[in-house]
Formats: sequence, C-alpha cells, structure tokens
Amino acid sequence: MIKLSNLIKTVSLCSVLVSGLCFAEGLPQIKATMFMEQEGFLMWYAKEQGWDNELGIDIKLEISQTNGIDEMNKHRDNPNVWNITAASSIPFIIGSNNMDLKIIGMACDEGPSTSVMVRKDSDILKVKGWNRDYPEICGSPETIKGKTFLVKGISSGAYTLAAWLDIFNLNFSHVVIKDITGPEILKEMENKNVTGAGLWSPDTYESEYIGYKNVTTAGNIDEYIPIMFLADNSYLKDNEETVGKFLAVYLRAVEKQREDASQLVSAYQRFLKHYTGRDFSESICLKDLKDHSIYTLDEQLSLFENKDNKKSEIQKIERTLTTGLMLIMKDLPSQNPNIKITNHMKDPNYITDKYLKIAKKYMK
Repeated sequence: MIKLSNLIKTVSLCSVLVSGLCFAEGLPQIKATMFMEQEGFLMWYAKEQGWDNELGIDIKLEISQTNGIDEMNKHRDNPNVWNITAASSIPFIIGSNNMDLKIIGMACDEGPSTSVMVRKDSDILKVKGWNRDYPEICGSPETIKGKTFLVKGISSGAYTLAAWLDIFNLNFSHVVIKDITGPEILKEMENKNVTGAGLWSPDTYESEYIGYKNVTTAGNIDEYIPIMFLADNSYLKDNEETVGKFLAVYLRAVEKQREDASQLVSAYQRFLKHYTGRDFSESICLKDLKDHSIYTLDEQLSLFENKDNKKSEIQKIERTLTTGLMLIMKDLPSQNPNIKITNHMKDPNYITDKYLKIAKKYMK
C-alpha cells in the first residue's frame, strides 16, 4: 500500500515539473554549446536550478566532449547549431575563419587545470629543474626528444604542450604529435608507445587512472588559458536582452562557486558521472572547481574596459595568445583549410562588454 505522505510528495513533484515545463514554453530560446568541464557544469547547474526560466529565457544547453575547433566547424557548416559557445580563445583565434563571432564575456581561466600528462614510469619525471626559471618542472631535451604525445587538435592542451616544450628549447618538430579528438584520446593513451598528452580536466584526472602523472599545468609555466563566451553576431543583433540574461544566469552560478565551492561538489559529481560514467571523488571535484579561476561581473567589466583609449586586458591576452599560436601552427601544420589566424584581431569591436552591462540589470 502506498503511504499517503509519499503520494502527496509524488504529486507535488509532478506539479513542479509540469509547471516548469509550462513556464518554459514560449520563452525566448538560446542555443548554447559548452564543454564537459567546469564552466559547462556551472551552466548545467544553473539550468538545473531553473535560473534561466526565472529570468524569462530558455537555455537549450548541449554539453560537448570534442574540442573548440570541432565546434567552430559545426557552426560554420550550420550557423543555427549554437548561438553561444564557451571555448578557449585558441579555437576562436585559429578556427573561426569566415565567421562573424564576438567575445561577449569570460567563463573562466583554465590554466591551472590544463596539463601535460606523462606516463608515471617515464624518464621525463626523473629530471627536474633543467630550466632554472622553472625549478619544479620535470623533463630535459634528452628525455623528451623523439617521444610521442597526443593532443585534441590545435587546442588549449596542444598550446600547453608547446609551452612546456619551449622551456627545453624544443618544439613540435622534436617530438611525434598525434591528433586524437574526443574521448578516444584516453583509449589511445593506453598504447605503450605513447609517452604523454596535452589535456584538460576531467581528462587529466581520468588519465591518472591509467597510469599518468601531471608534469606541468599551463599555470605553472606562466600561461593563461581563458575560456571565452563566443556569440554569433547575427543572433546578437536581434536578441540583446536574451544574451544579457544568459550571462546573468551564468554569473549567478559563478557567485555560488565564489561563495563556497564545496556546496557545488555533489552536483559536480553528478554532472561528471552523467557524462563520463565514472565516479569522481569529492576531493577531486573540489580541487577542479578551485583550479578554475572565475570572475564576477564587476571583475569582468574591469577586464573588458578600454581605459584612456588603451587596449583592454582581454585584448592584450588575445594578442599574446595569437603570437604563441603562430609558432605552434608553424610546427604543426593542419590539413583543415579553415585553420588559420583569423582577422578578428584587426577588428577593435570583436570584443565587447555591451552584454555584460546588460547582464548587470538582471543580477540579484
């Protein structure tokens, strides 16, 4: 026999779900593609809380497990596949050729969570401090040359790998680089001929299960990996308030994490379990949340501000990344004709704080 109290709970839950569905009907929709990582989780969490509906929009969220270049290519083939994505600046700079996109906000800096991972029995780990400027970084030219490393295309992982090699006066021409996109990279890492890979979380943690150790993060070698919100300009023109609300929803989750990251750990565990099938410990989830630098609305407005007609901090970061990427592309030519440095850098309006300012109206 069903207890009356349980029946009441079931009916109440159904009522909430139905009312939520009804509330979402007819709301302005915005298609967002984000990755299976910390910033994707924050938007997933915000959706789970219903914060988008509270602001009168319906965020259609897709969580991707590929890379930024793939998402740029998907949008080029079908501009309606997403209106906004969150990706590192690297695919934007080199993969958005012939697309009218704008940087409208910053999701996080994943420099501390983007890593070079090597086999735990690798000779690379036996040498430390070859470069005196980085006394804690393992490796030497002799232990690295000729080894095989995996990357997910020209990505933040590849950028970090290149920056690590540069410490030893090496580049991609001194090692063997294999491009393995998507979740398949972890399977390929079980190949004993592979020495290491340039990865970001949660792949970094998953690689530890199969015998890899972190040799450096991008942050350890003074590299900055900003994850930016990129929006289709044609969508922006007709949906300014919706885009502002989208950023407000995300920034509400940012405030939640800044308040106390530990309160999001159980939800992060559920998110990762859903998309990877693996159970991640509370300690790993808390560490990963803390390893992503996040920025409040006021902090972002400061980063995006052009003071005294000088370039904003975000513009300076993008210029620095562009210079580094030109060196990577020289050593790692791509067969993809769309992989090239875009002309966005020549347009002073490709970065805008307009939608962050709109978001401010909707922040509680």
